[in-house]
Amino acid sequence: MYSIRSALTASLLGLIGLAPTNAARAQQVQIPDIPQGVDVQARGPVHEAFAQPSTAQPTAGPLAPKQPPAPVDEMPPDQKPEGDNVQWISGYWSWDDETKDFLWISGFWRATPPGRHWLAGHWQQTDQGWQWAAGFWAPDNTTQIQYLPTPPQAIEESPAPAPDANSTFVPGTWVYVQTKYYWRPGFWVPNRIGWVWIPGGYIWTPNGYIFVSGYWDHPLDERGMLFAPVRFGIGWRGGRYIPSFVIGTDFMIGSFFVRLNVRSYYFGDYFEARYASRGFVAWPDYRVGKFGIDPNFSYYRRVHANDVRWEANLRELYKGRASGIVPRPPHTLAAQIQAVNALKGTRNAAVLQSTGFTHLQNVSAVTPLKDFHNVRVTNLSELGGVKASVPAREIKVRAVANEERARELKVVEQSRQTAQIRHQEEAKIFQPGKAPVIQSEPRSIKLEIPKPIPHVGNPGPVMKAAPPLPTIPNHMEREIPKFEPKRP
Repeated sequence: MYSIRSALTASLLGLIGLAPTNAARAQQVQIPDIPQGVDVQARGPVHEAFAQPSTAQPTAGPLAPKQPPAPVDEMPPDQKPEGDNVQWISGYWSWDDETKDFLWISGFWRATPPGRHWLAGHWQQTDQGWQWAAGFWAPDNTTQIQYLPTPPQAIEESPAPAPDANSTFVPGTWVYVQTKYYWRPGFWVPNRIGWVWIPGGYIWTPNGYIFVSGYWDHPLDERGMLFAPVRFGIGWRGGRYIPSFVIGTDFMIGSFFVRLNVRSYYFGDYFEARYASRGFVAWPDYRVGKFGIDPNFSYYRRVHANDVRWEANLRELYKGRASGIVPRPPHTLAAQIQAVNALKGTRNAAVLQSTGFTHLQNVSAVTPLKDFHNVRVTNLSELGGVKASVPAREIKVRAVANEERARELKVVEQSRQTAQIRHQEEAKIFQPGKAPVIQSEPRSIKLEIPKPIPHVGNPGPVMKAAPPLPTIPNHMEREIPKFEPKRP
């Protein structure tokens, strides 16, 4: 029988196709030490700088009944994905209403969207507790943030016929022009290999709604290196924390959820029926309004278009986990160890007939950073059949020199200062401890995004340029539907 250390080795190496054949061989692999009091999670919210779901109607951020702790002293790890636009994005506290406590969403390495700069979110005190105002990818030339009145309820319009079979529909939205809202009809965006069009939409704040224009972003599997969230327990003595366990995008694709009431992606085991009543919707079933498909899901459906069984088998995987026919993923790293240990001789057996998706893949959520070299990413092509048409690719990871890490820390500090300016300026409009009041007139605050800090050393290969912006239809005057948003 495997020891705990051997099981951890098998579990983590199994995720990247390097599972040892026996316990003796497993014992030779060094497992990174986990700081005392740190509980690595195999499920939870996805960092909002990695992905935010599109929505037809913006909602208020999560509400916490108590003040969040001080930010964790987090340090970027000494390895990162290759690329000249990969930067460190700091972590933040997220309220977990299931455990009634805060969860640390670890920072991560992000291949930034071209022409965009991350503006971090923050917690704001209100009359009901502490409310989260989300971050967003602001254009690099941002000089001010405009807080708008509540957008009207979206109009459900049937899409016009698609211009071809290689386009994705973007639902219409309201845009504020000078003194009032106008309707922008939905439109079709040509699909681009290696790019996802993120539609324009609104971010809720206690002061008003921020409109973020649409932009091209990288597919989920090319957005960087996402680290697992963690809980800090009684044994944690503070100090510097360095994230060291990576969430596999292959695993995430098979266990991805949108939580409607907090506008956030979640990964991992939220398959039980009780989570539906809490606003969790399985990624393949999520719709933006009546006709819009989640743009990230739409991308992978197009990638696997030639594998006629891929989408059907992906849905079967979700249904199987929900019903219990397929074992549900573990919730923590410790549970992952136990799950792999229990597989014994079934680890390479398929969980779904006629697919190559194995029991080992089914329970392998995270892997240590030190073993994250040349990781094969298939985007679950195994679900299209044993001989899938989409080839696997390898993630290239390189070491981060001391001077480069120092640069990243400067970028983190610059980002933190910008976020603090946003927080302070919003606090001038909003009185702490009072109920959020969305004004009927737009307001603006000055907020110039700092110039990027130059790279040092050799950052790696130059990332590809984004496609040209799609043709966006002109807005038009429409009757505004009567709608009263729920108070958070």
